[in-house]
Formats: sequence, structure tokens, C-alpha cells
Amino acid sequence: MRIDLPTRGLHLDYQWHGPEQGPVLILVMGLGMQRVAWPPELIDGLVARGLRVLTFDNRDIGLSGSGHIAAHMGVRRAFLRYLLHRPIRPPYTLDDMAADTLALADALGIARFHVAGASMGGMIGQQLALLAPTRVLTLTSIMSSAGPRAAPFPEWRVLQRMLRAPPQHSSHEQRVDHYVALFTELGRHHEPAEIERLRRGLGAAMARAYRPDGTMRQLLAITADADRSQRLREMRTSTLIIHGGADPLVPVRAAHHLAAVIPGARMQIIDRMGHDLPAWAIPQLVDLMVEQMRSIPA
Repeated sequence: MRIDLPTRGLHLDYQWHGPEQGPVLILVMGLGMQRVAWPPELIDGLVARGLRVLTFDNRDIGLSGSGHIAAHMGVRRAFLRYLLHRPIRPPYTLDDMAADTLALADALGIARFHVAGASMGGMIGQQLALLAPTRVLTLTSIMSSAGPRAAPFPEWRVLQRMLRAPPQHSSHEQRVDHYVALFTELGRHHEPAEIERLRRGLGAAMARAYRPDGTMRQLLAITADADRSQRLREMRTSTLIIHGGADPLVPVRAAHHLAAVIPGARMQIIDRMGHDLPAWAIPQLVDLMVEQMRSIPA
């Protein structure tokens, strides 16, 4: 479904899952990923526990609008300036994306809600908890960090692969092959069934929408993001940090740092998990997320 957000100058595509009277959980996806990237098994598991789950496409991706795109630099120049510790001019910020999420909640009449975010979505979730502390009941931050300046550098080979896009005129199958190879490495996948699951999910998502320019603009927003460590020390939202022990993109030390700066945060490291949500981890993820949300009544 589509909803216009005049205060944000864009529309967002969203979908409800689960019982109308259940506690609301807003899921915020990561870099370049659409709402359909949330594993159906995860959503089904959360709904089975009585939650009302809201998924949506972030701005500039999937079927959502792009909003105002400010004058900005290219990714290569931004990456060089990042290495040189120089300011980066993004098209929009993660604060903007957190404000988008809050505007979506307003438009749908959601007064208070739980938030779970994956990767960039975890960063947006942290910003959202800082922006609206009386409305965000709990936060589950998955495979995320307090900002790129607060996280260890990714594995170089993985970063190089991430920054390489498929050729401009590649076919749908070539694009799927490219991203299956990338996510196989990001997720540290070895099982043929898991790789085939990746292929089905990525193929369906890219048939729905393919917006590499939006992904690059989201990447600029991440790269320009400031270290939130000091702000997070003042956060009072009940927070659970979930991270893969084998994550090559956001190394696990980022989770330990988050746990150290967010007061009272709990942390769960899932040893074999990389930077992905594999099928074998879904039951544990559902249990952890539901336990976190039930710690604070709606």
C-alpha cells in the first residue's frame, strides 16, 4: 500500500501483517533492501506471537518515493573524504530517514510502537529512539553500529565487492547472479539451500523494483553519518543488540561498542551468523525479539 507523507515530501510503500489489536512492531530494513527482504519466516513467527508487524520501503528504494535529494557528491569522492576524515555532503541523512519512519507512524495513527532494524535499519532505529523516546517502546538493533566512525572497518574484499555494481545494461539474471554472490559472502553462506533461498528472494525483489541509484544515495547517507556514541549514552529506550559473530561487513566489535554505550542494553551474539538473516537463525531471532518486546508493556 502507498501513503503520502506531505510533511516529508514523499510517499512510502508499506504493508501490515498480523492482528489489528496486537502490539505494533515497525521493521526497518537496511541499505538498498526493500520491505520484501524481511524473511517471511521471521514475519510469520512474530505474527504467530500476536504482534502487528509493519514493514515498509525506506525512501529512495523499492516502491517508495525519493523525497528531496540535495546536491551531493559521488560515492567514490565521498569514500575518499571518509578515509581522510573530511566532511561528506549526502543527498539526505539517516536523521531524515528516521523522521520518515516517525511520519509514517503518525499517518497510520500509531502512538507507541516497538522498532527493530537491520544494518542501516538499526542505525535508523537508534536515531528514531533518540528522536521520539516517549513513543519507541523498545529497540532491537540487528547487525548494526553507532555509525561508521564507531565501527571497525569492514573486510576489504567484502567492501570492494559491495562498491561494484552490475554493468548498467546487464540482464535481470546477471543482476541476480551478482547480488547472490555478494550476499553469499556477506552472509557467510555455505549451504546450497540457503544460497537458493537467497536467489529466490533477490530475484523477486529485483523484479519488483531495481533502483541502484537509490542504493548509492543511501550509502552516502550512511557514510556521512556521525558517530552517535555520545548521544546513545543518554538513550533510555530498552535495547537489544543482535549481531552475527561472523559478520564481515560490520564486525562484531561494533556490537560490543553499542552495548557499552547504550545504558542497560542487552546483547546476543549468534556465532555462525554473518551479515544476513539466515533461515536457521530465524527461530532464535523471533524468540529474542519477542522476549525483548514483552519486557516493556505497550
